[in-house]
Amino acid sequence: MSKESDLEKAHAQLVEQRRVTFKALAEGKGIDTQVELLLKIQSSIDMLDTLMAEDEDEDDDEDDEE
Repeated sequence: MSKESDLEKAHAQLVEQRRVTFKALAEGKGIDTQVELLLKIQSSIDMLDTLMAEDEDEDDDEDDEE
């Protein structure tokens, strides 16, 4: 499995976790814990977005060299 597909898979899983966390927040379940978890999830999503963008840029650079 390629690195990019691993990143995309992890990203999709984190987005799903974020959705579930928002649902729990809306239901008023463990607000402090859910907010902390949401911040960690969002930080991880942002990191993966950055990594995927960097990979995309590297791929574009390689295509330009050919």
